[in-house]
Amino acid sequence: MTNPIDSFEKVFSNKNKILIVFSHPDDAELYSGGTIARLVASGREVRVVKMTMGEKGSKQENVSEEELKKIRLKEDKEAMKILGIKDENNIYLDLGDGQITNDLNIIEMLVRQVREFNPDIVITHNPENIIIRFAKDVNWFNHRDHLYTGRNVIDATYPYARDILFFPEHLSDSKYRSHTVTEFLFVDSYGHEDEVFIDVTDYLETRIKAHACHSSQYSIQAARDSADFFTSQEGTDRRYERFRYVVAD
Repeated sequence: MTNPIDSFEKVFSNKNKILIVFSHPDDAELYSGGTIARLVASGREVRVVKMTMGEKGSKQENVSEEELKKIRLKEDKEAMKILGIKDENNIYLDLGDGQITNDLNIIEMLVRQVREFNPDIVITHNPENIIIRFAKDVNWFNHRDHLYTGRNVIDATYPYARDILFFPEHLSDSKYRSHTVTEFLFVDSYGHEDEVFIDVTDYLETRIKAHACHSSQYSIQAARDSADFFTSQEGTDRRYERFRYVVAD
């Protein structure tokens, strides 16, 4: 596809609060760093939830899980500051890298986020496909944590966050209330009939700088190469992040 249409206004014109839920530190930058920076610059409130600390993602020979967790926490906090995420909206559930399941306890944690933050839209992982097809002959596995994070998010928003008889103990605290979400952006959904493109050209360097904060995982060149790979479109110099846009009842 050439010359995509920027769908930022289509998707976000009536949105004030955006909840982003990803499995690991650096997922937010990899899949939506430019979009996050653009949302923050436009005055929207963005909350980013990390399900795990990515403490098993070691590319070093001699590091323990606890050491890597500390490293990745520091890296992620630096990245979130670059993207403009407020401390109170930078959430770590610390559920254990590689240990996400479709589980009621995990759903309850996400329901708390939805009932407290009251988002207008949620951005998360592809909850359906085990194989991600990026292009002809370019495919990869949907990380197990990613797949189940997406499924947990869907369950948390419908029906659990909405229906007051699910986790009624939440509602004894005034900071929580029943909340309904009907709009979603799923990453890793390339070429889907519901695909939309968000122009991040003006925020590309912010994306790269934030992504490169995760230096235990990426060099600055790797972050730049990743941005080139995921945001380039044939026939245009503009850069886009891509999502499946879902509006559900």
